[in-house]
Amino acid sequence: MSTAGPKQQASSGSAGWDLGAMYGLIAELLINPAARDAQRVDSLLGKVPDSPVRESIEVFLESPGSQDVEEYTQTLELTPPCPLYLGAHMYDEPNSCRGAGACGRNQYMIELKAVYEHFGVAMDGGELPDFLPLMVEFSAVSLDHRDLDNIGLRRRFVGTYMQPGLPHLRKAMRRYESVYERLIEALEIVIEEDLRRSADEPAWVEPETAATIPVSMGSPAADPGPAQVTFGSAAAPKATSDKMS
Repeated sequence: MSTAGPKQQASSGSAGWDLGAMYGLIAELLINPAARDAQRVDSLLGKVPDSPVRESIEVFLESPGSQDVEEYTQTLELTPPCPLYLGAHMYDEPNSCRGAGACGRNQYMIELKAVYEHFGVAMDGGELPDFLPLMVEFSAVSLDHRDLDNIGLRRRFVGTYMQPGLPHLRKAMRRYESVYERLIEALEIVIEEDLRRSADEPAWVEPETAATIPVSMGSPAADPGPAQVTFGSAAAPKATSDKMS
């Protein structure tokens, strides 16, 4: 397994990468193997060129563990040692019910939901806002809707809400020798390239007086006719949108 960091692995040829396809493929592969859309996986993989990202994904796909439903369930799903809820790796759980409402993870999820709402996405799949496949799929979908973001919320989402939690998740996966570490490795590389491309764009900074993201600030009016955005396969979380079409 390579020990090089994401910045070392992202080569000068990364300018032509289709980040939407890469994010979408990783999101699909992060859901339970029994629920994946095989046609979508094949289609998106065909859009990923030879690169460190493709190398990590291919190593994952070649491992028997990538298709093992029982391993996925035991490692990532049911009271798992490596939960795919990113906030669980970034914030300590409160010691009492009284502290749950004010805990860091709760605030984190409130802000994630506010970003989704800013882009016109309403979750209806029953997953929490910090479910990583949902976050990664949103990163893909939002690339095509930069017109909805004139205050830098997407850059903040990727660089502040998603990127910092990945090393903790990857460490947990490495401890349990989970092949899903390869997907997190690929995701870190994609994020580095995404942030490199958006380096000259504004990044939203939380006002000192605001506790959460101001969803209404700079938010455009909804277009008529709601559209549905599906994250991953039919069994993955879904979202409905009044803005994305």
